[in-house]
Amino acid sequence: MVRMRKPFAYRGSNAVNRWFETLHHTLDREKISEDPKKSPLVPLQVYAESLDELREAFSRWFLACRPTSGRIRVFVDGVVKKCSAGPTAQIDGEFRALLSEARIPFCWTDLSAELAIPPGELHASHECLEQIRSVVREAKEDAAVVLGSGSITDLVKHALHLDGRPIPFVSIPTALTVTAFTSAFAIIDFHGAKRTLQSRPVSAAFWVRPFLECAPAGMSRAGYGDLLARFVAYGDWFLGHRLGVMERYDESAFRLMEPFAGGIRTAAGGFAGYPLPQDATACTAAALAMAGISMSTAGETTPLSGFEHVISHALDFLRLTAGRDLVFHGEQVALGSLVSARTIDRLLAMATLKNVAWRDEDIEKSLRVLEERMAAAPLPRGGDPYREKMGAALSEFSVEYRKKSERWAAARPRIATFVDSWGDIRLELARLTMRAGEMEPLLKKSGLPCRPGETDPPTADEEFRWAVAFSPFVRVRMNLSDLLFWMGREDLVVLP
Repeated sequence: MVRMRKPFAYRGSNAVNRWFETLHHTLDREKISEDPKKSPLVPLQVYAESLDELREAFSRWFLACRPTSGRIRVFVDGVVKKCSAGPTAQIDGEFRALLSEARIPFCWTDLSAELAIPPGELHASHECLEQIRSVVREAKEDAAVVLGSGSITDLVKHALHLDGRPIPFVSIPTALTVTAFTSAFAIIDFHGAKRTLQSRPVSAAFWVRPFLECAPAGMSRAGYGDLLARFVAYGDWFLGHRLGVMERYDESAFRLMEPFAGGIRTAAGGFAGYPLPQDATACTAAALAMAGISMSTAGETTPLSGFEHVISHALDFLRLTAGRDLVFHGEQVALGSLVSARTIDRLLAMATLKNVAWRDEDIEKSLRVLEERMAAAPLPRGGDPYREKMGAALSEFSVEYRKKSERWAAARPRIATFVDSWGDIRLELARLTMRAGEMEPLLKKSGLPCRPGETDPPTADEEFRWAVAFSPFVRVRMNLSDLLFWMGREDLVVLP
């Protein structure tokens, strides 16, 4: 793995790269580089403002970690992507030319062609992963580069992890969409249920302005929407820990993301137009990079993935099961973040919890609720095409929820302490989260959806209501919807 951050103190314009300077200074202040467990999880970060800068930086990286075979393997998804520089004005063509000019030997693998499927069907699913494992296994090069989306980044990353190949792994994002480009986790879909899996660390991430600023506006907005989870998700972790359902809690990831909070707010308007403004591009790239790093060093995705994410995953489940086009993850997360912020506001308005009738610890009763809500999923009628998928998904959700129910049963004796401490808990929850009155304008300025019908493709109100109701059962980790379910106060959720 490449651990070469100091020799690669690569900088372009100070005006643009101030965000990556902030990233490095924040990591140093938090002493991440001094922690033997956390420092290997921090990839080399390069922000290149031009193709010339990318060629220079990538050549330096290649010379520093030159694989024994002398060759790298580049993975792409087969989608033609625009570039704001170079004679071809296409990302794949410009990167191939760049490698040739730098005399870096490479092999090129189009994963959609290898799997003989249209690029649009290349998802981070368990089925695709198993196919890509064989492709990655056959690659004999000693370094892997993914030039493309978060989905193929997770697929190649996790294929390398499962096959135990600790070769240098480089991500070159072609759009500002997700945190996968720097995180040591992979999000993989099992029967429509998305699971966060511990994966392998990223060695280096190259963020290239001519690539990123030309990404489709909807993709860039989605990345911005994913970052908005930073303003609500920490509240879920805090509440879960105070309730006794989450074993550990720390605010290192909160501190790592805090220097980007102002920039995230300021950047909102830049996502309403095209191409993306330079400072918005650099700020979002650095914030996404730090988000992936902060989750990796925290050892879990909890700091930036709470109620808003399980709403998104539940919506994905409906579309994956029915074979429909997915909405960008970040669009759904943004809408879920607004729901979360509004719901937290209502929770904060409760001066006391002394009159709450808490749900008992009967696990089987909760699993029956899961089955009832699963059966109520608003899928196209006709039954048979979905029966097998629904059966496999129900088994997946039930196994995971049983684990969470057992933790809830063990935590119930602490309810009295939680209720008695509610005054202090409210103050901390307010500190860690953003009010809906500040969240909603960010969505509006950036062009993100504030209502289900505004997603692309549109989400039906019925689908969104179901996703919110099903959100306690989506994954094993507790989130805000679990607290409301256990309190018997799901009526506190504010739907758009």
